[in-house]
Amino acid sequence: MSEKLKETGNSQAGNISRRDLLKGIAITAGVVAAGTVVGVNPIGAAHAAGNCPGTTPKAEVQYQPHPKGKEQCSVCANFIAPKCCKVVAGSVAPTGYCIAFTPMPA
Repeated sequence: MSEKLKETGNSQAGNISRRDLLKGIAITAGVVAAGTVVGVNPIGAAHAAGNCPGTTPKAEVQYQPHPKGKEQCSVCANFIAPKCCKVVAGSVAPTGYCIAFTPMPA
């Protein structure tokens, strides 16, 4: 077992810790907030160009193209219609689901 895996406690390469996932989400939120303050919308610009802004590989967030009960991309705060996500890399299905799911505020 490599030293890095021993240090993090992960027994399998490719697993991401909850801490790392939340850290990535926080960084993404910070970039969006900073862009808003200076009048730039990095997510809107990237989406308009046909590029989705998410950078986390689907496997790391356990993405699946079908919902988990009532939890699905289309009702997630990270979803950018019609097929992008602020967290997940590449296109996502509106009926998909991953562990980065965050319900939209009421």
